[in-house]
Amino acid sequence: MERVPPLREIFDPPDEIVQAALNGDLVFFVGAGASRLLGLPSWTELATKALDDLRKNDHLNYSEIEQLKGLDAKKQLSIAYSIAEDNKYHLDLTKHLVGKTEGDCIYKAINDIGCSCVTTNYDELLAPRFVDSKDGSATAAPVNRVYDREKFFAKLLNEPGTVVHLHGAISQPKGMIVTTKDYLEHYDHENVKEFLGELFAKKTILFLGYGLEEAEILEHILRRGSVTQTHDRRRFALQGFFLSQKPLYDNLHTYYKKSFGVHLLGFVRDHEDYKRLEAIIKSWGSQIVVRKPPLAVDNDFMDEVLASE
Repeated sequence: MERVPPLREIFDPPDEIVQAALNGDLVFFVGAGASRLLGLPSWTELATKALDDLRKNDHLNYSEIEQLKGLDAKKQLSIAYSIAEDNKYHLDLTKHLVGKTEGDCIYKAINDIGCSCVTTNYDELLAPRFVDSKDGSATAAPVNRVYDREKFFAKLLNEPGTVVHLHGAISQPKGMIVTTKDYLEHYDHENVKEFLGELFAKKTILFLGYGLEEAEILEHILRRGSVTQTHDRRRFALQGFFLSQKPLYDNLHTYYKKSFGVHLLGFVRDHEDYKRLEAIIKSWGSQIVVRKPPLAVDNDFMDEVLASE
């Protein structure tokens, strides 16, 4: 039985992640916890802003908002959109999704590592900067953003500089996945299920920015990707805990490993809170070298795509 690693302030990346980067197999899966470090709202904060927008336009009052606060954020957003639609009011969430990227930040650290990314965030601050260390080129590969689920293919992640916006992005507001109805339809779509299934079967994944608040989203993604326990160490999740939460961390470590084959890497929040995540990714930047996958991997992906058509 695998020993639960201790909660630590800082630690090196697992060998499997380092090797996956060299093989061109590493993908970062980035959640809201990362964007919150740049001033973007959490799901709960976004729901609060949406309800307040409706209040300011006389579609809700404080009493109604107080009652809705007892619901989870997704239900709050679903109800907010329903009220807006009934009142022919345009509820614009994009104005609340602008972050600050000046200077040294977690997104710069992620982008400097340069591996392809999948994100459930609506912002477009992820821009992996891949520079081919083999040919000595100093020019970074251009960023390729994919928003449309009809174009979700795991093979895209073999191309450095790719960002798949699983829930859409602020530049395409009509395609953003926000309400409960959106989620159910989106994750039942064949392209989304196939994409996640291929991703988890073929790549080494690091989830970051999925704390306890985002646990439901993370588990939904894993289930839709038909992820089960595996003896290969190819799925990892960086999550923050207070030292007093050590029993909770131990139990979640066992739960995620047995349920989804995800290995929890716990960091200590006591002194820097979630800023510690930023420090860890920065420290990993000098240890993770990303390369393109060999041509044979591309050919294997192409053969499988053609065989499935």
